[in-house]
Amino acid sequence: MRTTGIHTRVASFVGAVALVIQISPARATDQDQDHNSRPVDISFTKWGVAAPPLPAPQPPFGLLEGFADGGPVGSYVGEVLWRQPSVNGHVIGLEAMYEVVDGDRSFTALIRGGQNAAGAAHFDGVILAGWRAGARVEVVYQRYFANATMPSCEGAPVNKNCFVGIIHVGRAPRD
Repeated sequence: MRTTGIHTRVASFVGAVALVIQISPARATDQDQDHNSRPVDISFTKWGVAAPPLPAPQPPFGLLEGFADGGPVGSYVGEVLWRQPSVNGHVIGLEAMYEVVDGDRSFTALIRGGQNAAGAAHFDGVILAGWRAGARVEVVYQRYFANATMPSCEGAPVNKNCFVGIIHVGRAPRD
């Protein structure tokens, strides 16, 4: 009788261990997915570039290129879609498309906000395509004036106004 009780306890223990081993990978996957949905900050440096030659479409307000998170030039591109200076010239209203090219974390965001006379800017928007589509974004940057002898921002071309900032990407939307 005592042997049967021990066998039952050992069998119960082995069954519990087997169940825990099967649940652990599932919990780890859930934790990875939760980690991947956390807010992310992406640094960028950008500057203006010339429009492509005709017959390509000509942007009315400007094209931007640069790099994101220390990637190569071209890992960030942007286009100003709307630009309206205030009457007193202290603020410029802006709407832009920002695109970050980073493998499976590439996305395109539409943002709207403004820049003050000192070059500080703040925008809010949403990711419309790619990684985390539907997530909210907040963008802040600071403009630095061109310098004829050296880059105004690390990694930017000489003699170009440049902008250094952060794209705050919100949590991934829930399906």
